[in-house]
Amino acid sequence: MNHSFFHPEKQYGETLPVFDHEWEAIAFYYDYRQSQTEELKELCQFFNISLDYSHGSLQELETLYFRSIKELLLADWNLPIDEFEKMLSVYVIDCAIRHHDDAEWIVKPYPYTDGAYTTGVRRGNKTWHTDNCCEHLYLQKEEDHPLIGVYESLMR
Repeated sequence: MNHSFFHPEKQYGETLPVFDHEWEAIAFYYDYRQSQTEELKELCQFFNISLDYSHGSLQELETLYFRSIKELLLADWNLPIDEFEKMLSVYVIDCAIRHHDDAEWIVKPYPYTDGAYTTGVRRGNKTWHTDNCCEHLYLQKEEDHPLIGVYESLMR
């Protein structure tokens, strides 16, 4: 019997950071979120976007996202689109958390890799483990408002 099947859960686990203690993972992901937020704030100051955790700020960020792809705006910042998507992801989740008392960031052990931890958001009985819920938004039509769609899915 061939046991060399593809195991995506193990491959994913190999991409996660590994820690000796849960508190280290919590501190790591907290620092990660803070640095993503600070970088996004700097970028938004340049483009005169207020990060006030409102629906309007999400709309402005979505416009900037698609504009940055069309006009290569982030090239001057030396910012790859996947890094921008990670910043957006943290902000979108923070928006949902600010608007719901039952929403929170979580850090949990990843069951398929020893010492690995994931992060995500929990709201009520729904948990979403991700460090990038905005990955590849450019594959969707701009007029479908994919960033707003991610936010609304967290709000349900």
